[in-house]
Amino acid sequence: MRKVLLSLFFLISLSQAEIYKVDHFESDIFSKKGNALKKVELSLIFEGENLSRNDYKLLDALNIIISSFYLEDLFTSKGKERFKKLLKQFLLKKYMLDIDAIYLLKFDIKPALNCDKLETLLQKIQSMQSEPAQNNAPEEKKAFEMLE
Repeated sequence: MRKVLLSLFFLISLSQAEIYKVDHFESDIFSKKGNALKKVELSLIFEGENLSRNDYKLLDALNIIISSFYLEDLFTSKGKERFKKLLKQFLLKKYMLDIDAIYLLKFDIKPALNCDKLETLLQKIQSMQSEPAQNNAPEEKKAFEMLE
């Protein structure tokens, strides 16, 4: 009888868990390679209690913890697990939010926008438009290759 009550209590406590999804979270992370900031985008799912009421705390902790990692470290499986562990610990210590699980759905590096290349491309396009209509296909291809 005691086992039945304990298992029933356990099932009820599990049903109280809430899921909160963070989609398209963007942040700047320092990269060891090139000593530059890189923009990353990630999507996560948090599982725990009272998450939607404390969504601002989740985002604050996410910003703080992700900025403490190097970009290259987050690309390893060990680095991702360390990130999730540290995020859970930080949320518990600072905000008293006990997170049952964190699922990393997406982690991408966003391409950097190079203003100089974009300006050169625009000038090239303007010069092609001002010239009489000729066979500009090779010129256009070169202009778009400059962006890559």
